[in-house]
Amino acid sequence: IVCPSFADDAAGLLRTSMRSKGFTLFLEPKALYNSVEAAAVVPEDFEVPFGKARIRREGADLSIITYGNTTHFCLNAAERLEKEKGWKVIDIRSLIPLDKETIFESVKKTSKALVVHEDKVFSGFGAELAAMIGGEMFRYLDGPVQRVGSTFTPVGFNPILEKEIL
Repeated sequence: IVCPSFADDAAGLLRTSMRSKGFTLFLEPKALYNSVEAAAVVPEDFEVPFGKARIRREGADLSIITYGNTTHFCLNAAERLEKEKGWKVIDIRSLIPLDKETIFESVKKTSKALVVHEDKVFSGFGAELAAMIGGEMFRYLDGPVQRVGSTFTPVGFNPILEKEIL
């Protein structure tokens, strides 16, 4: 299960999906289709391996684990607060298989974890990430893993309502 945040990752993950022997669930955040911030140069025959996260921003104060649309929200927030805080932004890109090694390495260094995803906070994939980090990295954490997601309400198809929920 993959969910790219940038055009180059979308192309690379799609190539990997087509060349793999198994099935791939490819989640495409539609808000990124015409997004200028998601644009990227796609090298010829570029592939992105499954299960390999990408560190989008280095930082020492907080590990932000994210994917899809919310990668851009996290990068923008980290940039706005860069003078005050050093936030590391990890774009997991591949939900299953998951790059636990990159996530755990970051949590060991920062001792703090924030999981940010587009889905609802309650019962979303972010809850699984938070539970995994809290359970396996407890001794390295300075506090509980926190989550940020959308409100617990259906998403309307009207663009104004959809934007408000996100």
